[in-house]
Amino acid sequence: MAGTVVQGNVGTEEFLADEKQIDMDEKIRMLRPDESQFTTMSSRISSRSAVREKVNWLEEEDFPRLVSLSAGALSGATTLVLTAGQGKIVRVNDVLRNMRTGRGELVTAIATDTLTVSGIGAAPAAASNSGDVYLVVGDAQPQGSDFPASKYLQRVLGYNFTEITRTTWTYTGTATAIELYGGREPAKEAVRKAREHKRKWEAIGFFGARSFVADAGAANGNEPMGTAGGLIEFIQTNAKTITTLTPDAFDLFLMDVMQYGSDNKVLFAAPVVVAQMSKWNRTGMGTQYAGPDGGKVHGVQIDAYISGAYGYRIPVVVKKEWQEFYNAATPGYGNMAFLVDMDYVERRPLRDRDTKLLTEQQPKGKDTYAAEYFTEATYEIAHERAHSLIKGVVYS
Repeated sequence: MAGTVVQGNVGTEEFLADEKQIDMDEKIRMLRPDESQFTTMSSRISSRSAVREKVNWLEEEDFPRLVSLSAGALSGATTLVLTAGQGKIVRVNDVLRNMRTGRGELVTAIATDTLTVSGIGAAPAAASNSGDVYLVVGDAQPQGSDFPASKYLQRVLGYNFTEITRTTWTYTGTATAIELYGGREPAKEAVRKAREHKRKWEAIGFFGARSFVADAGAANGNEPMGTAGGLIEFIQTNAKTITTLTPDAFDLFLMDVMQYGSDNKVLFAAPVVVAQMSKWNRTGMGTQYAGPDGGKVHGVQIDAYISGAYGYRIPVVVKKEWQEFYNAATPGYGNMAFLVDMDYVERRPLRDRDTKLLTEQQPKGKDTYAAEYFTEATYEIAHERAHSLIKGVVYS
């Protein structure tokens, strides 16, 4: 076939499109780099294989020592009516203190939740209000006393289910053979799918919902299906809405949760939460928020907050990807921060089914290449009171 005749100068448009080499940078730039810090941290600390699709653990605490009144009592009254069920906490000869008035009482008899008491100690008699809290200081047994009544606090069963996640990719045989900028497929896609798969488990760790369906329906072969619960599923006691996050509000938040569990706690916070915290050392409110210091905890870069109540240095991990969830008008997941006790969280992959790359998954005889990242695992999240959650933070 004869070419086109060109007279005069030859510009770039006279060349055939396929004749010109493309100036293509071999480096492919990601919009979102790997930000799965919780998955990284939980993988570097305690991890044990699960041997069933349901994992269980036992939680225990010391015998309770606080009781409260369901009704007020006059000054010098000899009976106190406790909140329903709390009579089981108290024994005859226990010494109680009203934590509001300071009045001491000795328990002489118990009828379900009604105590017969006599005033003791230096504090004067005073009327008690409904809701007053009494500290069970301890028992005072007379000399030669008989064996006191025994009390037992039942342990609590914690559980979670394993979840199967599969991140797949498929190419025709021809597509795997041609040359591409940035490298050939499916190797490039395998790198991207690894990040995608890891991000799934990051989301499960925070936002997973716990469930088990014995029959997942005909579309799933009528087989069982489990889903792993994340931190948001377990944290109930210390889940608080704090719209205006100040150092005082944050310290009060910490005072409730830091009394439980270990001091190995890490704050995973959305950008709006960290932005609000960063203002504390810019507006004369002190240096509670330390800012970046180049340190790492469990292999993850962190900032830090110094607790005014407990004096602990609490690592702060910025969850940049949660900015995608941010909505100032209707606060949701983009306005949250999780304080996680890393000593009370454990990753539990099912035996022989931890994350693995499975290749050559295409049907035999089909001219394609298929592969996947496969994981079956769950999280053990013990003692929900050792963790906490802030919701609804607004930048102001």
